[in-house]
Amino acid sequence: MAIRRSKPFTFRARGLSDAIDGTNAFPGAMASLQNLVPFPGCEGVWVPRPAAVGIAGGAGAEVKWGSFNWGSANWGGFGAVDGAAQINGLLAVGPWIYGMAASTAGANAGMDVPFAFNFLTQVFANISIPRGPTSLPNTPAGLGDWTPPTMQQVGNRIMISHPGYPGGNGSYFGWLDLSGFSDDSKTGSTHTSALVDTLSANVLLAGWQVGMTIADTNGNIPPGTTIKAIAADGLSLTLSQSATGSSAGDALQVAGGTLAAPLYDSGNTNGNPLAAVPVSICQFNARAYFAVGTALVFSDAGSPCQVTNASQALAAQNGLTFSALAGLPLSQYVGGVLQSLIAFQGDANMVQVTGDAATSNLAQNNLGIGVGTNAPNTICSTPLGVAFVAPDGLRIITFSGQVTEPIGRRGQGVIQPFINSVFPSRMCAAYNQDVLRISTLNGSLPNQPAQEFWYHFSDKVWSGPHTFPAALIEPLQAPPGALSGHGFVMAAWNINATLYSSTVTPTAESSFVENNQPMQWVWAPCLWAADGSMSRSAIIESIIAMALPPQQLAQISVSDEENNLLGTVILQGEGEAGQIWGGFNWGAATWGASYPFYRQRRLPWDQPLIFTQSFIQATGISAANLAIGNLYVRYQELGYAPVAFPILQPAPPAPNVIVTEGGVPIDTEAGQPIATEG
Repeated sequence: MAIRRSKPFTFRARGLSDAIDGTNAFPGAMASLQNLVPFPGCEGVWVPRPAAVGIAGGAGAEVKWGSFNWGSANWGGFGAVDGAAQINGLLAVGPWIYGMAASTAGANAGMDVPFAFNFLTQVFANISIPRGPTSLPNTPAGLGDWTPPTMQQVGNRIMISHPGYPGGNGSYFGWLDLSGFSDDSKTGSTHTSALVDTLSANVLLAGWQVGMTIADTNGNIPPGTTIKAIAADGLSLTLSQSATGSSAGDALQVAGGTLAAPLYDSGNTNGNPLAAVPVSICQFNARAYFAVGTALVFSDAGSPCQVTNASQALAAQNGLTFSALAGLPLSQYVGGVLQSLIAFQGDANMVQVTGDAATSNLAQNNLGIGVGTNAPNTICSTPLGVAFVAPDGLRIITFSGQVTEPIGRRGQGVIQPFINSVFPSRMCAAYNQDVLRISTLNGSLPNQPAQEFWYHFSDKVWSGPHTFPAALIEPLQAPPGALSGHGFVMAAWNINATLYSSTVTPTAESSFVENNQPMQWVWAPCLWAADGSMSRSAIIESIIAMALPPQQLAQISVSDEENNLLGTVILQGEGEAGQIWGGFNWGAATWGASYPFYRQRRLPWDQPLIFTQSFIQATGISAANLAIGNLYVRYQELGYAPVAFPILQPAPPAPNVIVTEGGVPIDTEAGQPIATEG
């Protein structure tokens, strides 16, 4: 028998929304798409995202520093991170992943130590640190707002800004030399001091740079010595430590590092030193730009540690301090060419730098909209421009220099987790695979969980929260032959000395176990009303379209707006679950699992679900070949008011007032009727 006064309704999940009322958001607004991503083959269908897995050791195993036998991997020497703890810096360049990790033991205890990991060969590079702990930055606090370190490739060096560098008479920034440079054709005079003079040629023109190692044939220069400074004429230099002897015309050997064996050192710019420790370093026009207080100091082209002229600086026109730097690409088609440098001044302003000193068109202009960011690690390049998380949500600086409104405001997406970030400067973001991932400690929820929210550019929708607790994230563009071609490399909150890789779209090789725990998915629309009438509704018949792998369970529950549970249904996938190779006797089990059909599955409620507004939620364990599609409902209008609220009665008369049967109020003390208007 047909249900009287019934209407069909189809719900198609579109994307994540902050809306507290789904009727005031876009069609298909979801309160949760936890660990779910859009299925590439069909709109409105969602599938579990792949798990983040360890990238060292192969087979997806998580490998931590110190988890291998000494000598069985290329992680050692002066670059060894004894008692490695949190990772505080991260940069991916091709197959190489560079970073800074805290050391808690040994000679470098209390310092951040650089590392370089080859994603293709799965080994760590031997990093030489000739000057030892004195050249390393202090490890910052692991919690609370901070000035995040930055790592940026400029020419043949990985430049490092870090709040742990002391400045003053010490180091201001660091670098990894990858130049492969070597020169033993020059001579000079050594003394029992740090001076080497009467060099046989201008060594600046010969390619010598501060931070390179230097030795001499006569053995006057101690091992582990580097070049601290080079004179403007290139005919004399200062050593990082004094020579032990003197000789004239001493043959000198100078060398940099290589990709396989980087050379680390730290110091200050040569020629014209920086006045303070920079908070950010960025490459623009083959120069290193340093954010130092209210100035942007830029290096010589191709030589990131050399500032030849005192005029190589731009002063902030508004007097505000610079806090972060990022390059704005020329276009999405020429991603490797920068058309301008964006200099952030906290959340107050942004300055756009264009041109170059060599072409006499170097200029700066305030974007002048009173918008910026307190989250430097969220600044990243996307196909639409430079994205960043402002105090009011995600914004993008387009290629034309315009700044968008917050993406996702007023229920059209996600902004609340970013507005309520516990430590804004700890947020991080990166773009790859058509997805911008933003990680934050969400202060709007109990226990302030670490959550990721993904913005899918092609679909212009959000998903999440994703449960990997990313503390740092970088796009990974590995070459052919790597374990995974593209995706992200990440470090996690409260998981020390571990690197993870993560991709967006599941494949046949994807894992759904993260940090040794099965991933859980949640599919939940925003608070939903059957229609716009004031009548309560009843659901008796409903269907959900799913592909549910064999033996997998999915729980679907419905609650009203006060979170009173109305009903629960548990669905189970048909067929036999797949067997693990080696986990059964040959011939005792079927090889391979049944492939699940994507089909409509009836939800057999044990009673009518009566509501005005409702929360619908489906949950389960992530697995391959699982997919969630449309929800189909036939609901019945019940024809009565949603809620019988108490009716407010008129206040009783005052104690000295009575009302006669005729409705006339009498003042009992005066014995007279009370005058009323009219």
